[in-house]
Amino acid sequence: MKPIGVHYDSCYERHDTGPGHPESAARYRVLREKLEDLPEDIVRLPGRRATVAEVLPAHEAYYHDLVYRDVISCADQLRTGDTAICEDSYDVALEATGAVIEAVDVVMRGEVSRAFCAVRPPGHHATASRGMGFCVFNHVAIAANHLRRVHGLKRIAIVDWDVHHGNGTEAIFEADPGVFYVSLHEGNIYPYTGRAGDRGCGPGEGFTLNLPLPHGSDGSVALAAWDAHAAPALDAFQPEFVLVSAGFDARKDDPLGGLRWDDETFAGFTRRVVSLAEAHAQGRVVSSLEGGYHPPGLASAAVAHVMALR
Repeated sequence: MKPIGVHYDSCYERHDTGPGHPESAARYRVLREKLEDLPEDIVRLPGRRATVAEVLPAHEAYYHDLVYRDVISCADQLRTGDTAICEDSYDVALEATGAVIEAVDVVMRGEVSRAFCAVRPPGHHATASRGMGFCVFNHVAIAANHLRRVHGLKRIAIVDWDVHHGNGTEAIFEADPGVFYVSLHEGNIYPYTGRAGDRGCGPGEGFTLNLPLPHGSDGSVALAAWDAHAAPALDAFQPEFVLVSAGFDARKDDPLGGLRWDDETFAGFTRRVVSLAEAHAQGRVVSSLEGGYHPPGLASAAVAHVMALR
């Protein structure tokens, strides 16, 4: 069997969000140190910087330029919303995107079967033209476009289990029948999107599946929703590659979420994604870190996710 891969790097700690911010370098450092203790048979993957040409299929050129200008002007946040930035944020965001693209390429070359990318800033709230919710560039959306443009794949599944709905990813692909977006998230919290009836638009109608979950529910509710709704829809879609927006803020004790998942919930979701990928996508899965703001819980859940990728 092929090994799995993991990517982490202290370079992501250069993205300074300021004192008291939940999406902090300190939060990432706890995770990185935990990942450094993973078994040696898990391949450590290198990163690289994404090019502007790789970013633009998912983002408007003027938005890319806006990010660059806001960063070099030493703004405290992007003018499009609530995303804190510092003088290194543009460079770090491109490194994060590049790492996810590199992981996709490594999996497509067959060097590893699956991979987890521990990167920041996160990405799934970033739309084509707006950064919001701690996100600058939408790494998973960019990787999905890369798989189609560079590797010629036709059907990409994106599974998003962050506690917050990935409005940016949905918006980028809502009219695109080549990307099936599935989100399991807590209902009626930021960004107040992702209603159960939202199904995409135009030719992409029916290729969006939102499964909002009740506040205070545990992992059994989420896994049951997957088994009843997401699994049959994705089996019918037959994806050639599965990307995961792997947020860990649905875990119990997270300060920004109201769900009560435990580590076994994340392992259970991972095993289900792997089974889907084994059935249709030659086992190919790449996950990218999104939320998770209780550092010990984030680290514990992420390790459970990585071990279940094996």
